Amino acid sequence: MRHRADCQMSLVLKEMEDSAQALLFAEIKKPLLGALEALSPHFREIDSDWRNLLGNFVLGENEVAALSDLVLPAEAQTLRSGRFDMYRASLERKGQELEKLGVPERIGIAALGFYLECCLPFLVEDRHREKTYLEAMAHLTASAQLFVMSGYSTQRALNWRRIEEQERHRLSRDLHDEIGHNFLVLKLYMEMMAIDLEKENHAKVKQKLEEALALVKTGIESVRRLVLDLGPAILDELGLMPALKLYARQFQSRTGIKVIVQESNVPANLPPLYETALYRVVQGALSNVLKHSRASTVKIVLGTTRGSVLIVIIEDDGIGFDATMLKSQTSFGLTAIRERIEGLGGRFHLESWPASAKGRRKGTRIEVDLPLVGTEGS
Repeated sequence: MRHRADCQMSLVLKEMEDSAQALLFAEIKKPLLGALEALSPHFREIDSDWRNLLGNFVLGENEVAALSDLVLPAEAQTLRSGRFDMYRASLERKGQELEKLGVPERIGIAALGFYLECCLPFLVEDRHREKTYLEAMAHLTASAQLFVMSGYSTQRALNWRRIEEQERHRLSRDLHDEIGHNFLVLKLYMEMMAIDLEKENHAKVKQKLEEALALVKTGIESVRRLVLDLGPAILDELGLMPALKLYARQFQSRTGIKVIVQESNVPANLPPLYETALYRVVQGALSNVLKHSRASTVKIVLGTTRGSVLIVIIEDDGIGFDATMLKSQTSFGLTAIRERIEGLGGRFHLESWPASAKGRRKGTRIEVDLPLVGTEGS
């Protein structure tokens, strides 16, 4: 019942928001259409100036093309038709696409601001209409930024659900493959021991009992590993740094890959969302090391810069790879790490040096930055 009431309230709020935006569009429609008419002959020149401003960001052709879909030439027909609902839906979809492409939200928002900046010189030529045109374009740009942000938020929510679903599937698989299998074999041994006891075949009972105890020991180790993999429970019990060090020790013991964990001025009261995200980042990075890197050593460093940014660096001495091919490879592990961090307003940076490349350095380095300002007590 509560869920239904929450859904109904969300629908009411959505309708109120739509009504307010429709009213706003009705107020600016006439000057907006005038501004579009004044700008249309200059779209090519505006586009050139706008792309020059975007040149300050390192963007590929796909990212620039996606950003181009946000601005007036791509949406002019919809705006002229007065279908503001279609305009909103279109920009929200494009915000989702930008998130999928890995274009940071700040760049999507900045791109719309830059476009308004490039339009201004062509609007101030008509002094009679200057004020109303500028106000209409400012309102449109602010609305467009909100719609694009909504698209980013929607896609991030979908990404989080996808990550959680992947983690549930992995846990289910591990429970079935490891613990479930051990219980089945243990059940079989107990049945066989019961038969041997009836036959008073004590030697066979002793042998199967030893094998059953070995299965129990393996099962306990599997449970402990799964508890560590789950993260939040062990974080609540131990705290972030002790939990990471314990996970690193168990990973090293299980795989033979040496893991060094260093810390410097890591706050003791990080928000639970931060702790969980960082725990998952280390898990994902070590999983990638095990699967792909052929590394012998991994170094994990956590620290802060001036108490305002938490930095995590994970670096291995493996074979590396061509980082420019990352998007085409669609690596789920690295994508999940990036989505977790950017979902918290942080930054994810990856560098890798293939072993085949010239030079002595090889391996992969992941750097994660998370802002600490305003996180206390979150």
